Order: sequence, then structure tokens, then C-alpha cells
Amino acid sequence: MPLILLTGFPASGKSTRAQQLKNYFTNVLEKNVILLSENDVVKNKQVYSDANKEKELRSALKSEMQRLISQEDLLILDGGNYIKGYRYELYCTTKSNKTTQCTVHVDTSSEQAWKQNLKRDEEDCRYTQENFDSLVMRYEAPDGRNRWDAPLFTIQTEDELPFEKIAASLYERKAPAPNQSTQSLPLTSTNFLYELDCVTQEIVNRVVEAQKTCVIGDEVTIPNSSEKFLLKRRYQLSELSRIRRQFISFAKTHPVDDIPKLAAMFFQYLTSHLV
Repeated sequence: MPLILLTGFPASGKSTRAQQLKNYFTNVLEKNVILLSENDVVKNKQVYSDANKEKELRSALKSEMQRLISQEDLLILDGGNYIKGYRYELYCTTKSNKTTQCTVHVDTSSEQAWKQNLKRDEEDCRYTQENFDSLVMRYEAPDGRNRWDAPLFTIQTEDELPFEKIAASLYERKAPAPNQSTQSLPLTSTNFLYELDCVTQEIVNRVVEAQKTCVIGDEVTIPNSSEKFLLKRRYQLSELSRIRRQFISFAKTHPVDDIPKLAAMFFQYLTSHLV
């Protein structure tokens, strides 16, 4: 089931675009389309006032997406999808399922989006000024140079959707082959969890230690890998450790047979989650 991932500011018009996409693929291309909308999960926009509930929302959408995705029908995921690390996790799911995906960025200005928000009839469907401003501030725009955001279609308010190009990106392109970092495999190595803990901790320690002597813009060699980590700013140990814990949880459900690849996997995960 190819995936169309919508992203954009709150009240930017994503749901309208999602419905247009569903109508095109259903009526013109005669595809079976499933529209998974954040609006079906969130009945009250005040959920964004609570960080834990917001996290639960993302988890619920991801779980439902993982349940629905296949290689047959089309899945449209209508939501803010404003965290690039979250989009990366969704990309890993499509890759492990050997299916294609594309990203549609509804690029409405924050001023226009706020006006559209105020026009909503029901109060529960409107964002408060505080929640709206917070989501806009935290929004991480997609970048077509990132494999998890590509192919990227950026749509302005007055634009027509490029339906044929979107269809071609899904049905005339080969799906990326699953690799060790996305393919679920049995735990064949009894040392996997031990190696996972050691490798990730060593990388975190290397970045922390390097910051004591390096300056912003320097590259740090990653242990057990040919990759180099670019110091874009100063990173707190707590921030790196939090991402490390998230990766360990992710890796437990996506284990690998080739232990040396763990370093490269964690490097990619770390860089995609750091702003």
C-alpha cells in the first residue's frame, strides 16, 4: 500500500487536500484508498496542551498506519507530521513493507492558517492561540534532500495538486529495498542487546567528549563507522541519551544480524532526530 504523507501547519488545509487526493485516486485511477486522518483520532484540539497526550496521539497514528500499510492499496495519512524524526520512523515502516511513499507539504502561511482556524464552526475543532503558535514554532519543514521526505511535493494555497506526478512517484518508481536498519529479523545473536547498548553509548560518549575540544562546524569521527558527525551546536547529554533510549526501543523491534551496522543505524537515527 503506497503511502501519501501530508504535512503542514495546523489548519493549513491538509484535510481538504487529502480528500482531493482520495477522490482522484478513487475515481480516476480506480484505486482502493484508505484515508487515515488525525481528525478521526483527535476530537478536541486541546490535546496539544498536554505533551503526554500529544505523544500518545502520534503513537496511535503510527500504530494504525503500521496496521493498514501493505503493497496493494493506497494509504493517505492526513496529519501535522511536524517532527522530522517521526516522519523518518514512518519512512522506515514503508521501507520495511517494500512499498513507495511521497510527501505532500501543504505550505500555507501561518497567518493564513490562523485565519482558517478561526473560521472553524465547532470550538473543539479550533486551536487556541497558544497551541497554534507552539505547533508552528516546533514545525520542522520537510526537505526533499532527505530520503524520508522524498519525493516531496510542496503545495501553495492557490496551487492545484499535481495528481499525475504524485501517482507516478508512487506507481512508476521502485520501492526502496529493505535493509538491515528497517527489516524485522529474528534475534539470532545472543549478544545483540549487549552490543546495542555498548555501541550506542560509545557514540554518545564520543560526541559529548568531542564537544570539550571541538568547535561548532567540526566533524566528529563515529566509532565503528565511517560516518562523521557534524557539530552544528552544543548538544546536552540528556538530549543525546533520550534519543539513544528511543533508538534502543526502535532497534529491539528491528534487530539486525550484522552487529557492525548498528553504529551506522544509530548515526542515521541520531542525526534525523537532532534539530
